[in-house]
Parts: sequence; C-alpha cells; structure tokens
Amino acid sequence: MRADPPQVAWQGSLFDDAEPGRARLSFDGLRHDPLDERSWIDVVPGWVTDHAELFDELLAEAPWQQRTRTMWDKDVLEPRMVAVLPRPFPARIAELVTPLNERYRVRFDSCLINLYRDGSDAVAWHADTVRKTMRDPLVATVSLGARRAFLVRPATGGPIVRRYAPGEGDLVMMGGSMQHDWHHTVPREKCASGARMSVTLRHSRPAAS
Repeated sequence: MRADPPQVAWQGSLFDDAEPGRARLSFDGLRHDPLDERSWIDVVPGWVTDHAELFDELLAEAPWQQRTRTMWDKDVLEPRMVAVLPRPFPARIAELVTPLNERYRVRFDSCLINLYRDGSDAVAWHADTVRKTMRDPLVATVSLGARRAFLVRPATGGPIVRRYAPGEGDLVMMGGSMQHDWHHTVPREKCASGARMSVTLRHSRPAAS
C-alpha cells in the first residue's frame, strides 16, 4: 500500500507561470559562476517551466521516507524527507536527464529528492559523498517549490562566498572540484514561504574527454 504523501505548505499548481508553447529545459539563460580556478557553478533560472506540476507529481508519487542519523550516540531524524528514485527513471525525470547528459557529457544515473517541508527543514554544511569515488563529479539540482537559501563556502571553513535562492524550476549545476574544495548548505529559515523540493542527479562514471 502506498503511503500518504507528505503534508506541506505549497500550492504550486495555483501559481505555475509556465507559458503555453514556451521552450522548456533551455540553457539560453545559463550563468557560469567560477568559484576558483578548479570549481564552478552553473545556474539556469526557470529551467523547468512547469515546475509546479512536477512538484505536485513527485510529492504524490515519490517513495518518501525520513531517515535517521546517529549523533552523539543517539539516533535522530534528519530534518527533511528524501526519496530515492530507482532506474529506469520515471518519464518526467528522464526528461530532465537527457538534455543534461548531452550538455555535460556524462550519464546521470542516480536521483535523490530532498523535500524541505517548511523553514525548519534543512541540511547542514557538507559536500556530496560522490567525491569519494569521482575526481570531478557533476551534481545537478533542480529546485521546485518555494525559494530557499543555498549557500557556498570553502571546505576549510570561512565566510560564505556565494548566496543563491533557487526554486520554481531553477537548475543549479555544481562542477569541477567543488565537492572536494567547497561546502554547501540549505539552512533553516523562519520566514520560508513554503515547501522546497530539490531533485538531485549524480553520475557514477567520469565525464567524456
């Protein structure tokens, strides 16, 4: 029996501003942000134009769970929900993967979705564990729903060097040595306007040379 979908404060389908006939998944508005000589972030605002429809579909259909972690010898719930989508990907996720594979010359073969139900849900400073097996992994995140802060700082600590607020279909691509040299976070926000969902895609083989 399928579990009930998570309850969130989001009515995206009422506010979806996709225009009929507007091109979807276009890279025309891409902005390339170098972090240093080895690491970079690409941002494409509004990459998924029917973002609210996709949010609603994943909220209803994805296999959501809330995982636990051991901290100070205690098991605690992670402050967000996650869903791992097996391959072959659902049609809507495969639709995202195809143009990313073509542009970045990799094969994105894993999909993890994080659901930040409200401003109390967050993820601490971290780098993706794919760095343990990949020299320069690409990590793509499509943000659906409300906009939330996405912050970047050096892995060694120090001040925040990039501040983003992805949501409503924005694409954020992390590349180069970012997962080795930089950390990112989605912090708690008391004034968050609603739920945010991040569709995160990773690959297990190096990019084509």
